[in-house]
Amino acid sequence: MHGTYRRMLGLVNSLMIALLLCGCTLGASGAGPRVGEVKWPQSTQELIAEQPGQLAGTHFYLAQHPHRPAISAILDKMPTVVDEMDEAYLQLYWNQLLGLFSEDYLSPQMVVDRWKMASFGSPDIEDARFQFREHFNVEIILDASGSMAGKMGDKTKMQLAKEAIKEFAESLPEEANISLRVYGHKGSNADGDRQLSCSSSDLVYPLQSYEPKRLDQALALFEPTGWTSIAHSLKLAQQDLAAFSADKNTNVIYLVSDGIETCGGDPVAVAKELSQSQIMPLLNVIGFDVNAEGQKQLKAIAQASEGLYANVTNREQFKRELERAKEIAQKWEQWKRDALTEVGAVLIDRRKWIDAYNRDWYDKSWRESLNLGTAIEYLAASGKIGHQAKEYFTKQRQDREALAAQSKEELTDYLVNLTNKTYQEMKEEIEEKYSGS
Repeated sequence: MHGTYRRMLGLVNSLMIALLLCGCTLGASGAGPRVGEVKWPQSTQELIAEQPGQLAGTHFYLAQHPHRPAISAILDKMPTVVDEMDEAYLQLYWNQLLGLFSEDYLSPQMVVDRWKMASFGSPDIEDARFQFREHFNVEIILDASGSMAGKMGDKTKMQLAKEAIKEFAESLPEEANISLRVYGHKGSNADGDRQLSCSSSDLVYPLQSYEPKRLDQALALFEPTGWTSIAHSLKLAQQDLAAFSADKNTNVIYLVSDGIETCGGDPVAVAKELSQSQIMPLLNVIGFDVNAEGQKQLKAIAQASEGLYANVTNREQFKRELERAKEIAQKWEQWKRDALTEVGAVLIDRRKWIDAYNRDWYDKSWRESLNLGTAIEYLAASGKIGHQAKEYFTKQRQDREALAAQSKEELTDYLVNLTNKTYQEMKEEIEEKYSGS
């Protein structure tokens, strides 16, 4: 069974111990939690700030989902809930279900950050990293650890990443430069190979314009095998671009990983140092089908460098994230030709991101509600919960779905009203109104 699901079983076992110590299987109302002690989101701000469940992004509701048996085994470990049980225990139980299936609802700051990236070169953005310079350079740092051999559909994550990187390189303007660094591609993910693997981080395609044959040769040099040395690779990326200072170069780095640092480094600290170096890169992080633990660290890396984070679960999403850099490169090319960006085009682009944000909230709310509903039905059918508990959990699911829908509309309207403000005004207003991230 996957490590993620073993951790879930541990959490469920902890819940069982807590409930048994409280006497919940007897339906007692004596010692134990009181009604209202267990809290879950009741507002948009709280929904954004909530930590995602350990099974966020899964599709348990699909009968043929590959992890359905493992998730069912987790639910089988849940305590039995008898009728007439104190509501405080039902609240505790519901909170545990949210700890499994709650989704990662994004702050509106995510949209504003995308607007900022789409506004490269605009005098409205004071951040020097977002001002165009004479040369445009992109470095991709690619995870080649063993987990990248995992399948997404009918191909491995590594195969999909290589295809997307090649397409991205082909789309860059002729005068733009690209480089590719890979890590974790030597040794294996066995303990005995850790030192070898953690020290492996190679610049397989040095910074240069796109040359199809050379890039193909570079992509053929490695396959996913070992450990994840993010911090070490970020340090080396700074060396890769050391000759390209920010006063004459627009530097963009994409870190692509499907998991957390496993080599003992501190990638968050290194990312912060990198962002403050003379190359002043925009460091964006793409999580490739990452679990909740991995997303937390990768988000922290992006935040430390004031870059962007996105979690992708398929090839098309990965391509879309790389297209952000392609769009910047195209704007850079226009800038070199003294082309002007029309205000109307900026507003259209901003509305596009609002629509994508709205869809993201809808998809997550829909998936979360279906997963919770399926879990409730499964627990009822297996005799884990009685009729009253099922009704209680169903009502909580409906209330949460309504809250997510209301929040989605609130945030969409809010973002529409922000479109004509400057980036700094938007950032300050969001930090005041929606403190979650």
